[in-house]
Amino acid sequence: MTNHFLDNYVILDFEASSLWIESWPIEAGITRFEQSKPNTWSSLIKPAASWNKQDFNMFYSATHRLSVKDLQDAPEATQVALTLIPHIAGRTVVSDQPDYIQHWLAKLLQTAHLVHTQPVTSFDEASIENFSDDGLRIIKETLSGQAEPGRAGPDSARLASGWEAALREENKRSTLEDTPPNP
Repeated sequence: MTNHFLDNYVILDFEASSLWIESWPIEAGITRFEQSKPNTWSSLIKPAASWNKQDFNMFYSATHRLSVKDLQDAPEATQVALTLIPHIAGRTVVSDQPDYIQHWLAKLLQTAHLVHTQPVTSFDEASIENFSDDGLRIIKETLSGQAEPGRAGPDSARLASGWEAALREENKRSTLEDTPPNP
């Protein structure tokens, strides 16, 4: 029997204008699970009028291969916030950088006069809570063999692939343990 506990989680990532205190999200990406299968969504974000455009660090954003020009035709921040809400509602939001992601999530949701009241959970903490030592080893091996893409959707999908590999292995072991031996 397949365990669908991953359906309670959504992995969220943002790419941002910089890592400074006034930074703002330039791309949102999530991977959520449905019947333990990952589904990824992402969107560039047109900066809100209230965001300090001086906080766009072209050297930092170049690591993501994004420029201010790329954001001009992107969906408005408010629209991205309203699109994101149904993806995260009722799920535990997880990230490998929870403090930054919490900041950028709050900044994005403020554009739609919304707040997210739950803290963003660390990917490592959620992994430890849900997987055995063997599962944690598989997550580490899976992720260490993949480069970080540097874009929000693919980055969230990369983390999800670690969970998916660990779950697949744990389900396989559970099936083997439940199979009666041949006489």
